[in-house]
Amino acid sequence: MTQLEIEQLMETYSVYLLKLAYVYVKDRQLAEDIVQEVFIQLYERTTYEERGKMKSYVTTLVVNRCKNHLKSWSYRMFQLKDSFTEKTHTEKDALVEQDERQQIGQALFALPFKYREVLFFYYYEEMKVADIAATLSMSENTVKTRLVKARQLLKETLPRHDWEVLGYE
Repeated sequence: MTQLEIEQLMETYSVYLLKLAYVYVKDRQLAEDIVQEVFIQLYERTTYEERGKMKSYVTTLVVNRCKNHLKSWSYRMFQLKDSFTEKTHTEKDALVEQDERQQIGQALFALPFKYREVLFFYYYEEMKVADIAATLSMSENTVKTRLVKARQLLKETLPRHDWEVLGYE
């Protein structure tokens, strides 16, 4: 790929890929490194066969790179950071909402990544079950099972009370 094509890909997908990588590794610097490595890998390849959408291709590259990192020995020796959101000190309602978002974020990041990844694709990216299955190279039934289990784990983890951030009482 040419430098111009890589720059266009970076402008188009870098924020999306960074968020995706962060969901897996829970570290912003590491997520940036993984996305950068994927773009370098694309640049160093002399040819690219168009088999589908570029977004799906780079998403798969980032997911695989993240999974490889999570399997690595260096990751197992690394302490994960517990920072998900920044605290704001403006209004009481904003503080309550921020606290709820932080609790939900912490509950999501406490899930094993096999459940967290399907929740991310289903709710954040609004992908269909079939698309998630294709992206993660698994059956649709596996995706459905993981979604059910992830919701069940979140329900057990989060205390049941009125969530302002979710918009229901």
